[in-house]
Amino acid sequence: ANRLARLETYNKHYYRPNSYLHKWWARRCGTTFRLILKQLVLDADRQGFYVPGGLEGKLILDPMIGGGTTLHEAIRMGASVVGVDLDPIPILQARATLTHYPFSEIESAFTDFHASLRRDLAHYFTTRCPHCNERAESWFTLYGARRSCSCGEVIVVDSLIIRQEPDGSLIRLCPLCRKVFAGQNACDCNEKVDAPLVERGKMVCPVCQGNYREDTSVPYYQRYEPLVVTGHCPSHGFFMRSFDNEAGDALQQAEDIREAIRFHRQDFVVEPGLKSIHLLRRGIDNYLDLFSSRQLLVMQSATDILANHTGMIQLNLALLLSTSLEFNSLLSGYKGKSKRRPGAIRHAFAHHAYSFPYTALENNPIYWRRASGTLQRLFHARIRRARSWAALPKERDLSRDKASF
Repeated sequence: ANRLARLETYNKHYYRPNSYLHKWWARRCGTTFRLILKQLVLDADRQGFYVPGGLEGKLILDPMIGGGTTLHEAIRMGASVVGVDLDPIPILQARATLTHYPFSEIESAFTDFHASLRRDLAHYFTTRCPHCNERAESWFTLYGARRSCSCGEVIVVDSLIIRQEPDGSLIRLCPLCRKVFAGQNACDCNEKVDAPLVERGKMVCPVCQGNYREDTSVPYYQRYEPLVVTGHCPSHGFFMRSFDNEAGDALQQAEDIREAIRFHRQDFVVEPGLKSIHLLRRGIDNYLDLFSSRQLLVMQSATDILANHTGMIQLNLALLLSTSLEFNSLLSGYKGKSKRRPGAIRHAFAHHAYSFPYTALENNPIYWRRASGTLQRLFHARIRRARSWAALPKERDLSRDKASF
């Protein structure tokens, strides 16, 4: 059980997908709690770790359910359960994941939900393929952090390398003209922009010797400059291109109506706390400022659609929308240099605290592909795969083969 828990601790969503509908900080390993609950089995023939059941007729109480691991494991072993928690999220998640409901109805509702969002909002995520100039939808947009010294403004990024392909080839940003280019040679640009790019770690101006400073007087989402747009072209596949006029016009349309979005700022004020204090120290006093205008539009439209649903469908889709926000804010970063997962999103809580990337990633949550951080991808992982596993759970068997279940 200890060997299994060591593996599970890094991939809880893989080993116990049915308890991973929503983000929870202190989710424990199901392997560990299965072992604990097995100590309550009286029938010696059913005490083995892999033997199903054994707790029929017993009642298991968990007064602080958190991630819901105890409840899930006890139900798998045949027990009845009672769960309590001070926080509403564990209660909502437990109700959603432990209540039997026809998956076909949830899937049909999600399909309509996603189609409605795309019909109303996809035009805000418009760009063009750099190879054929055909119109395409942007998957995500990379931003650089605005900083300044007495000489003027610069744009700081985590790295000028924005993608490393599995074969080792690189796609980079030119620090002078800010254009996207491929290959090992320097960009052949003949122009310079007013705010050149600077890599993280080079935070002192070589001219005035002053530190590059963040302007905390402006909202957080305005402290970033769009640099790169990505997408998939039917003819040319995945592409990365410099932020173009098409993408700029689409983004500006969303910016123009940001003030009309029906979220009341007084409901989203940042209160001091162990983690939120880091937001306040950066001059971030409202959670709405952590999102781009397009992401706020998606949230507003989604909540409007969900108001027309009730019961388990509303609860499952609402939790799916809520947990998607860790991939859909300007606290999200970018794993561009990773050869294993080029292009994957580093979610907002990857470091178990608020982090403030220099290369921020604005995801398109309604993207048509099942791509990293999208509602399509999360529905597959958090609901479809979870309910399939709950119907036919599997345990990893290390006695035979590391890969066997």
